[in-house]
Amino acid sequence: MGRPHRDTRHARSDVTDRWQQPHRLVRVLGGRWTLAVLAELAELADGGRRYRDIHDALDGISHKVLTDTLRRAERDGLISRHLDPERVETATLYQLTDLGRSLDEPLGALDRWADSSWRSIEDARLLWDRRSHKVRSDQSDFSHTAVRTDTPQ
Repeated sequence: MGRPHRDTRHARSDVTDRWQQPHRLVRVLGGRWTLAVLAELAELADGGRRYRDIHDALDGISHKVLTDTLRRAERDGLISRHLDPERVETATLYQLTDLGRSLDEPLGALDRWADSSWRSIEDARLLWDRRSHKVRSDQSDFSHTAVRTDTPQ
């Protein structure tokens, strides 16, 4: 008897499905400033932070990027925006929603993983850079021997 035929379409689908979760997560949290904004808001017990306070706390973020980041996080349900009742003029406050606060544990686990693994990551990068540089130098050593094929002989 031969080996039974294995339908690889289902196996491929299972692998693809398994990797969709991280891809969705990256779409939600993958912006350059998203985690920094969420971290700023996570420091609050309750209430909220004004736009200006968030902007001032995040050195280097532009107003456009902060606005876009806040809007995406609000759209994804991670933060809420409301008016400050204690201010006479209109002032918007931002705060984490319950969904946003639920990221504390998984992001803490990722932070601990990064702390414990960072040296290994740096070592792997250094090794890769050394190998990659050697390949580039080896290739450049022979670049003068290349034959041009676009000129008539």
